[in-house]
Amino acid sequence: MTRFSRCFEISLVVIVMAIHLYAALSEAHNFATSWFIRDDAYYYFKVAQNISEGLGSTFDGINPTNGYHPLWMLVCIPIFALARFDLILPLRVLLLVSAAVSAWTGVLLFRLVKRTLAASAAVLAAAYWVFDRSIHYNVTQFGLETGLTALTLTAFLLAISNLKPDSPLSPRQSLTLGLLAVAMTFSRLDTVFLALLAGAWILLRGTPLRARLMGDAAVIVCAAFVSVAARTGLPAYFTYARSAVVLAALGLAIQIPIFYFAGLYASRPPTSNLQLPVTNLQLRFVAASLLGSALAASLMIGLLSSDALSGLPRSALPVYAGIVLVGAGLVRALARSHPEKVGVDWRRIFREGLVYYGILGGALAAYMLFSKWMFGTFTPVSGQIKAWWGSLQGSTYGNPISTWTEFLGLGREEGTNAWGPVMVSIHNLSDRLGGRLWLTLGLLSIAVLLIFLLNRKRAARAAVSLGLPLLLTGSLAQMFYYNGQGYAGSKDWYWVSQMLMFALLGALLFDLLTRPLRGSKKQENFNANNTNEQIARIEKSKFAPFAHSRNSRLKISMSGKSLAWALASILVLACLVPFATTVIKRMPWGAARAGQPYMDVLPFLESNTEAGALIGMTGGGNTAYFIEGRAIVNMDGLINSYDYHLALRAGRGGDYMSGVGLDYIFSNPNILQNAPYNGQFDKWSLRVSEFGKKDLLKYQP
Repeated sequence: MTRFSRCFEISLVVIVMAIHLYAALSEAHNFATSWFIRDDAYYYFKVAQNISEGLGSTFDGINPTNGYHPLWMLVCIPIFALARFDLILPLRVLLLVSAAVSAWTGVLLFRLVKRTLAASAAVLAAAYWVFDRSIHYNVTQFGLETGLTALTLTAFLLAISNLKPDSPLSPRQSLTLGLLAVAMTFSRLDTVFLALLAGAWILLRGTPLRARLMGDAAVIVCAAFVSVAARTGLPAYFTYARSAVVLAALGLAIQIPIFYFAGLYASRPPTSNLQLPVTNLQLRFVAASLLGSALAASLMIGLLSSDALSGLPRSALPVYAGIVLVGAGLVRALARSHPEKVGVDWRRIFREGLVYYGILGGALAAYMLFSKWMFGTFTPVSGQIKAWWGSLQGSTYGNPISTWTEFLGLGREEGTNAWGPVMVSIHNLSDRLGGRLWLTLGLLSIAVLLIFLLNRKRAARAAVSLGLPLLLTGSLAQMFYYNGQGYAGSKDWYWVSQMLMFALLGALLFDLLTRPLRGSKKQENFNANNTNEQIARIEKSKFAPFAHSRNSRLKISMSGKSLAWALASILVLACLVPFATTVIKRMPWGAARAGQPYMDVLPFLESNTEAGALIGMTGGGNTAYFIEGRAIVNMDGLINSYDYHLALRAGRGGDYMSGVGLDYIFSNPNILQNAPYNGQFDKWSLRVSEFGKKDLLKYQP
């Protein structure tokens, strides 16, 4: 590590921790009102507190629950063991832990980018990640698992980038990669798609196969969902959502092997004795693409005929074939050559794949079996609840997706934006262009493509080294997992890989745009390879005019590098100054609210209910954490038991709550009358008071 790198990393950590230390020592009420403002975070906090006190994995002390991501819960348990002494103390500690996670992520991001790009681009990427207010708001501030996911994902990408393409993995490397994949997956379980794809990315390192494979996988997944939605329309698509999932799976299983055996993943045409019926590469590609689509379509029709699938417009199948043909063709047009020429060693791939997928699959199997044994279900109940909400085609928690921008995650608002803060900036730019979102996206895409074409080889090499094809394909798979099923209630903090992908893409674009300023690599290293004494000797020789010319080019190059660094510094300060100002304003010091309740609703509930009461709320995370002498029972099911989820789906939610001894319900009355509740709790509810447009109901079975 160079002296500059060490100084930058230390400075970054010190600045991040100093700003957050100021926030951590601020007035106690700030944590509830200004920092940890998401109910979902308090689900973790309360369950972690209960686990630390020996009550088990439960939110209310009664119902067992697994509605959380396990690795972040393990982090929270020792922190919220401190809640028995003071409720604010663990929040102060967690704020600093989250800050340390953010700083560590920034350091690893700096190292990842610096391996391939200029140091100025690496500095900019790290500073953007830790100081951008939108990134910080969604990733660090809420106290959720998102920051840990970003950290493990960045560490995973860095470990992958350090691999040598022509060397087999050592046992230590295999174990490290497998454990990082497990850590990333357990930090957010929906990163399992990325972990599965990363296995192929690792095993096929150094070959032209892996970049094209990721591109083809992205095209096939998009083609399956888009073709069905295009022929059915939105929101009618969701009647056929399962068929779209099956089509995507069949496409991946059929199309990619056909492309491989057709020689479409080789850096050169196949030279084996096998005589292919079509020798022209373009014709062979068209034939392989149409053959794969035809086989997938035939199997889909067979499944439909056997009633294994509920339905699918037949016209979606030729649309699927067309998208695959055009999309896979574009992948090959953009990846005509590959910087690495390493042959495919299937024996090595099998051996390394067995270790990687064995570790990942074994950990997932252990988690699912443990979850089934402890909680009665293999997967978190929270995900099942939200998938059920989506199947209702309209509920308190969201209406079905009805536009293409929402379906593709291109919306501005939470729940419709699957690509992070960058999408908000694109919408702002679109507003200046008269609200023409698709025009804006097209112009930006063309601009990015042109920048890449300015230095095609460097762009391709850097994109592969940074893992951009992997991140794009994994992000699309995650996005369609949610939007393709009509999942309800998705949040901005879900999209970690997307945010990280755009941070890396921004660093790459900055590097390419400032490369002419920095000059060639030879010019950049001229000063390191030629001392002043050597230059003086050259100048005194008969080649003095040549040396003078070269020295002039060096001065121009150094001036260009200074300009690039000046630009990077301005951008860093443009992130840092507003960030520090925002934190200081959000977390003021002083004791102005000393003695006041952390939430206005707490005195109302504590004065209108008896000690030991069970109070049902549709949410209630922060109330559960701060209320004294009472327990909150979660009624939406996100942090309740699997049995309650089944009862709610069957229309027996009221009976279930009667069985656990619910005493009160505190909720907006309109919510309880609409889906997914549909008046299930009306039978034994008697209104006794009101606060903030919410009714307090006495529950009397």
